[in-house]
Amino acid sequence: MPTMDKLKFFLLKTPFAKQIRVIERQLIVLKIKRQSVNSITQRTVYCISPYKTGTTYLSSNFNPEISKHEPISFTSYKYLDKDFDRFFVKRLNYLSLKLECSGLWSAYVEELSKNDIAKHLNYICILRSPSSWITSVINYWNKPNELDFDIVHECFFKGKLGVDLRQFNFEVDSKTNQFIINKLIEFYFDFTEKTSQLSNVAYMHIEDIQGKLPYIESLLGELSCPKYSWKRTNNKKQFVYKNVAIDEDYKKLTNQLIKEKSKF
Repeated sequence: MPTMDKLKFFLLKTPFAKQIRVIERQLIVLKIKRQSVNSITQRTVYCISPYKTGTTYLSSNFNPEISKHEPISFTSYKYLDKDFDRFFVKRLNYLSLKLECSGLWSAYVEELSKNDIAKHLNYICILRSPSSWITSVINYWNKPNELDFDIVHECFFKGKLGVDLRQFNFEVDSKTNQFIINKLIEFYFDFTEKTSQLSNVAYMHIEDIQGKLPYIESLLGELSCPKYSWKRTNNKKQFVYKNVAIDEDYKKLTNQLIKEKSKF
C-alpha cells in the first residue's frame, strides 16, 4: 500500500475521519463539475441491491478498472439528495464504469426510474431472504469497525432508514431491537417492490451469482475473473433473525417480479 494511502487509512481511524471525508468530497466535486450533464460516455450497468446482498462479490468478479464497489459514496449521498438528475449524469461520466455495485442505489430506485438517462440503463437486483439479510446487517454494523466514521452506517442506515444499528442489544430483546428489525423489513420490501418501476432489471438470487455471470458478461462486453473474486463476511454472529412468514412473503413477491421481468 502506498505511503499516502497508509496515512489516509490511519487517519480514518481517528476522530478526524469525517473531516477527511469532507475534504475528499470537496476535491471529488471539483472534478465532477467538469463533466457533461447532457450525455453519457458509458452505459454503466448498476447493481442496485442493498448492502450485504453480495454486491462486493459481484463487483470483484470483474476487472477493477471497469467494475467498482461503492465508489465515492460519501460524495454521492450529499449531491444525489441535492440535485439527483444533474449529479447522476455527471457522476456516471466521472466514474465511467461498465459495472457499479453500490448499496446506496437501493434508496434511489424511484429517482432512477424517472431520470431521462438512468431509466434507459440496465440494472441488476440480487435477492436474499429478509431473515438472512437482517441477520447479516445487524451483526456487521452493530459494533463500531476500525474506521471512526462509517459512511454506510451514518449516511444509509441512520440517514435513509432512520435506524441506529449500534443501539441493537444482543443481550436483551428490547423494543428498540424490534423497531430496528421492523424498519429493516419495511425498507427491504419497499425497495424490492420499487424495482418493478425499472424497465431493464434482471433479478438473481445471491446463491446463484456465479451462475449468472455469463449474462452479466454479455451486458458489459467483458469477461469475468471469478478466481479473483472475494466476499465480505462476518464470522462472529451474535444474533440470528428468523421469520419464516416474512421470508415466504418475500419469496412470493420476488417470484412474481422474476416472472414479469425475467432476463434469464
